[in-house]
Amino acid sequence: MALPHEDHERVSAAIADAETRTAGEIFCVFTEAADDHAVVPLGYAALAALTMPPILLWFGILDPAWLNFGWSDSDQVGVREMVTLYVACSAILFAVTWLLVQIRSVRYRLAPASLRQTAVHRAAMETFLSHGIHLTDARTGVLIFLSRLDRHAEIVADDGIYEKVDEGIWGDAVAAMLGAARAGDIGGGFVQAIEITGVVLAEHFPPGSTNLNELPDRLIEV
Repeated sequence: MALPHEDHERVSAAIADAETRTAGEIFCVFTEAADDHAVVPLGYAALAALTMPPILLWFGILDPAWLNFGWSDSDQVGVREMVTLYVACSAILFAVTWLLVQIRSVRYRLAPASLRQTAVHRAAMETFLSHGIHLTDARTGVLIFLSRLDRHAEIVADDGIYEKVDEGIWGDAVAAMLGAARAGDIGGGFVQAIEITGVVLAEHFPPGSTNLNELPDRLIEV
């Protein structure tokens, strides 16, 4: 999902405006997903295959008498038939569940929050380093990172900022960004996060005599 040009313009303007009042540098990144979470379909398929057959047998939904296929008046089935029925049911449940959770929207909905948060944190840290946000002169770079399908955001600040600002102060910016994203206004979410971040940076890192612009004032999509 590529963001519209208007959103890119809004974010660029917000970054430029915030940086007029601080020596800090703000860098924004948007991604559709931080990870494909390929393990999620496998996990749910295994869970269904292991837990559903006993439940179906217990409630009589899975009837061993089906194995007679109407050819016998006896309701009795042997151990081999029971095992065959159980294995067949498990295999079918595994395949159906795996295929269902392969659907992208379903997969991300079912992915545990901890797994999504870990993926976004890892992607944010990799982005922070790969784009050289840690290389500003005063170590005052800040990354604002949002993953849409993971429904999670991260703000990563460099060492120079953490020396003066507690990490928990970014909670309001993250909450504002996620709230706007849930409402479908991703660009607006970035703008709100930039404004809150800019206020924090301006308080602790006022602009210097040169106030160099060391990072691009634009939204990066990866």
